[in-house]
Amino acid sequence: MIDENAFGLYLGFATLDEEEYGLPAEQFTRRLQAFHGAVEELLGEVDLGEEAHAVDLGHAVYVELADGELELDLVQWLREARAHLTGRQLESVAVLTHGGRWVLEEHEPPRAALLGQLAVFRLPGPSEALRRALAAATAAVQDDGETSGWGPGLYLDAEALEALGKRLKNTPTVLSVAGANFYRIGR
Repeated sequence: MIDENAFGLYLGFATLDEEEYGLPAEQFTRRLQAFHGAVEELLGEVDLGEEAHAVDLGHAVYVELADGELELDLVQWLREARAHLTGRQLESVAVLTHGGRWVLEEHEPPRAALLGQLAVFRLPGPSEALRRALAAATAAVQDDGETSGWGPGLYLDAEALEALGKRLKNTPTVLSVAGANFYRIGR
């Protein structure tokens, strides 16, 4: 295994909980299918490189690609992805992260294996970018009755911006979670 830097792109269904518990089952199922269909369209229209892989988490899709493969403006793509989802009346949480990941030298994609009767889906190795994305996504939708989450939006990991060589014109308030700093741009 080798350690390399990677970018993470997380697109999540921000109102999943409210819709799951507030809508009839058939209507919720249609909304969830619409979310996944829209994300699949977005991913089908872009080349994210040979070392990229995606994981459907049910409530979100996470894409990870090696640092250095970029021919795409990731911030702009996430903005356009959110606009695409918003155009379909789907609230989203989008997160751009950066961090180390462990992969096999052959860059094996995620795979499924059977352990007895249990299907296990494995990523190539541990990923800091994925952990950061999940922490930000949880903070965005967290609602424990006392504290509301950050809300739908596009969240940029300060480390991802640094790795891309980008600076925000007006630095928004820093949102910190799990040792990472994020900026929310756009609603």
